[in-house]
Amino acid sequence: MAPIEIPSLLAEIVPELRTPPEKVAAEIRDNKGDAIAVKVDVGDPESVAEMMRQAIVKYGQIDYAFCGAGVMDRIPVIDMPEEVWDRLMRINLKGVFLCAQAAARHMMPRKEGRILSIASGRGVAGAPRSAHYAASKAGVIAFTKSLAVELSPDNITVNCVCPGATDTPMSRIGYTEEQFQKREEIPPLMDGLTHKFEIVGLVRYLLSDATKFVTGQTFFLRTPK
Repeated sequence: MAPIEIPSLLAEIVPELRTPPEKVAAEIRDNKGDAIAVKVDVGDPESVAEMMRQAIVKYGQIDYAFCGAGVMDRIPVIDMPEEVWDRLMRINLKGVFLCAQAAARHMMPRKEGRILSIASGRGVAGAPRSAHYAASKAGVIAFTKSLAVELSPDNITVNCVCPGATDTPMSRIGYTEEQFQKREEIPPLMDGLTHKFEIVGLVRYLLSDATKFVTGQTFFLRTPK
């Protein structure tokens, strides 16, 4: 299996992404990494297949798949239009299914690979005014456990990470600037914001030899509430 430092694939891009994917890929290359940027509709199997094709053309094989595309908005269930529910599920849950499925198809013949997805503590604790988001992340957790059992004979691990609230535009939805600043003042061990280095550290750990037999697990960086 290739070293975890390279290659990097920026793949699961949705229109709401604030930073242009090619800019992020360029930053990775500037820091001695290797990356390509691929625009993909994670809810479209043909688009996902093309993403995988480009990755294989560039790097020869797929060692790791990181299913991280996700969106969230805040709206009560009684006011939620069906199309809002469907759109979120298409990205957050169907996207994980299609990307993991496509990656697994390439990994199985080699009998090696790691699949990681981003879930959320909201998938366990629930989320008022974001029931669709909570439901999608609960689905990711259950899907992770199920796929891990299916792929264990092929030496492929499947796990998911629940980062907790981070300082991102999506996390700020529904909060005023003053409300979010108060959240930033809470210490990390008292359910404060998750730092990016924590997420990176956990992901690197889950892609290392130390966890090559860890599968079907959900890792929480903050206690679900």
